[in-house]
Amino acid sequence: MMLILRSVSVNALLYHVTLDQGGLVMGAALLILNIIMLYAYKDKYKDLLNG
Repeated sequence: MMLILRSVSVNALLYHVTLDQGGLVMGAALLILNIIMLYAYKDKYKDLLNG
């Protein structure tokens, strides 16, 4: 589930960087929260991170 949300947040950030800079802070915050969650659950996703 987190992998699906990660792709959505990356796309949201790229959208705000390229087309609509008004929501850039929210897109960046969403991506940062996803990175924090990835770090918190890194033991469950270590096979994906190593490969």
